[in-house]
Amino acid sequence: MNNDEIEKYTELENQANQLIETVATENNCDPQDLKWWHIANYLENNHKIVLVPLNKNEFSTIIADNYGIYGLTLKDSRMAMICYNNECTETRQHFTIMHEIGHFLLHKNNQTYPSLMQENDYTEEDQIFEKEANNMAGMLLANKKAIQSLLNDRKPFNYLCKYFGISNQAMRIRLFNLFYFQTAKQVIEEEKQVKNIFIYSQQTIANYIYKNYQLNIK
Repeated sequence: MNNDEIEKYTELENQANQLIETVATENNCDPQDLKWWHIANYLENNHKIVLVPLNKNEFSTIIADNYGIYGLTLKDSRMAMICYNNECTETRQHFTIMHEIGHFLLHKNNQTYPSLMQENDYTEEDQIFEKEANNMAGMLLANKKAIQSLLNDRKPFNYLCKYFGISNQAMRIRLFNLFYFQTAKQVIEEEKQVKNIFIYSQQTIANYIYKNYQLNIK
């Protein structure tokens, strides 16, 4: 872990938080009450984004793919069309929509961004973009303020997944990233003694998920 990684993650988080605050103001509510559809509706109404549900056969008329596809962002100078696979689970659809919105927000080139089921097909540059879009999706689906509030109320892991409409895996990754980067900052800025930040973070999140130990996200 180095400062560049922390700065990049913080930059993504700040951008996500700015959008969350804007959408909360638009809906006259607290950020912790936002759900994924508030963000999707705001962008559809204000930024010329169109959400299009497609099945596997319909996707094949747009892009050739041998393994399957979760979603696709098509951008030009006028608008963006975000397609998502409506044959996936609801939680996967929610994540895909936020992932593709991440591409729209972060990657300004007018091009196609597919979300593939077979990740080995990505180039090295694509992998960077995909990681950024995944992180943004997690931040938008489960914003930090809402997570803090639920953890303060000692809500269990499964409650968080249901509250945010997010899969167990995506929720676990979101919590891990929050705790991991929080710990990394403490190690650098406060000289906190942690032998292995990755293992420490994994164990802490696992203790929360499986043993309902208290988890503190600052």
